[in-house]
Amino acid sequence: MSRRIKLVLLCASMLVGAALFEVAFRAANLDFNLSPNWKYHPVLGWSQVPSATYDIVLEDRRVQVSFNSAGFRDIEHEEAKPPGVKRIVVIGDSFSEAVQVNLDETFHRRLEGLLNQEEPGRWEVINLGVGDFGTAQAVIALNEYGLAFDPDVVIHQIFPLNDICNNSLSLFALCRSDNDRYRPYFVEADGELRQTYQQPIRTVLRRHVVSYGVVERRFLTLTGHDALDRDDPARGIRLLRSGFRGLDPLLLTYVPAERQPEAVAQGWRITETLIERLVRVTRERGIAYLGMVVPFEMRLHPDWESFAQRQPPPGMDRKYPERRLSAHFDRLGVGSVMLMDDFQPYIEEVLPYLSGHLSVAGHRRAAEALHRELVESGIAAPKTELRDASTSHPPQAKSSKDEAATTSTASARAHPHRRPRSTGLISFYLLTALVSIAAMVAGEPLVRSLVPEVTFWRVSNIDRLVDDPECVGIAGVGLGARLDEL
Repeated sequence: MSRRIKLVLLCASMLVGAALFEVAFRAANLDFNLSPNWKYHPVLGWSQVPSATYDIVLEDRRVQVSFNSAGFRDIEHEEAKPPGVKRIVVIGDSFSEAVQVNLDETFHRRLEGLLNQEEPGRWEVINLGVGDFGTAQAVIALNEYGLAFDPDVVIHQIFPLNDICNNSLSLFALCRSDNDRYRPYFVEADGELRQTYQQPIRTVLRRHVVSYGVVERRFLTLTGHDALDRDDPARGIRLLRSGFRGLDPLLLTYVPAERQPEAVAQGWRITETLIERLVRVTRERGIAYLGMVVPFEMRLHPDWESFAQRQPPPGMDRKYPERRLSAHFDRLGVGSVMLMDDFQPYIEEVLPYLSGHLSVAGHRRAAEALHRELVESGIAAPKTELRDASTSHPPQAKSSKDEAATTSTASARAHPHRRPRSTGLISFYLLTALVSIAAMVAGEPLVRSLVPEVTFWRVSNIDRLVDDPECVGIAGVGLGARLDEL
């Protein structure tokens, strides 16, 4: 038998083996979670683990954490909007995910209660916020899931401390996030925004080749490359290589525009462009947009000046993020809620935060502020008007564009973690086979090249969450949570 025939047989056997390997993974319905909270999602990057439930103990208080079947921190919602009901969709990050408090204590559940005080069932609030999301993922979540609910209002929750960082591809692996390798980004290209990933080839493999994602994740866990990014000594080296020799990139979002590094300025530009896109999409569909900006805990603290003086240059402006975002909302002609203003009279009540996130009192005050804005803007009727209002409010007829958007997202929402259909699975099997052959030839150097720099949080089991309140920082990956870490 000639060497050429042997090589052909070897390649064929490798291809068949890779195909059978992939079929076995799919038949067993194998997949992987990034943490007890988050599961890999082929479109969003990650969502919460569908239908997961567990308890945590945070500051001597037991909290039940549960996610619905679509993979969001909320109750179950039917896609079709009932007659006479108005809907609010919330998009955001860990402040909307809110695993630090019970579900009925979150601002979105409290807001629904406030709106329904006079007429139960008139309003429905749907939460699509996921921890560690940037604005890019909020936009995608609204397009993929939120619009299918036919909302009347979209509340966009923003946390400037890390949202700006999460929106800049130039800050990949520098902003204390464990999930950047899975994160979809938008980049500026010819005056437009184009969606991309930091690891596009691996993203395609994870999305379409189940076995690749599972094996990659398992390899990272076994080799210890899933440790928290903030504990990774290489982060300091990456910061120096990227030109960050002073203030932490997270805190650079509090530095005025004229002193911002280009990577941070880019994050701000992309954030504002994405907000413009959200406003445009909602206006085209007759949906009211409302921005809600959550302040960094230290921003509210009486010791801000002392905190700011301890940081390396350039100097921070305490009010800069809210001032810039407020001006942007005004230019766009949309409503906004700056929680720093609403929290000021209740500082002793809302502070301290819980593991860097809103306390029970903070959620209550946020719900009250949102309710007040909805009433003052005429979106929600005040109590006296609600008593006389008709209970019959037929839903508005959808345009053909809306019908198409709803239809296209219905299947995705029914199967939130189903991977997109591949038109060329054979090509992916072939690619998997080629990678296997290359690994045999290249050995360890190739394997090492497959290990990204971003690190992950490791939790051996759910029980650790119950016993160790410090683990609750996963909700926002500790972004801005522990002030002594910054």
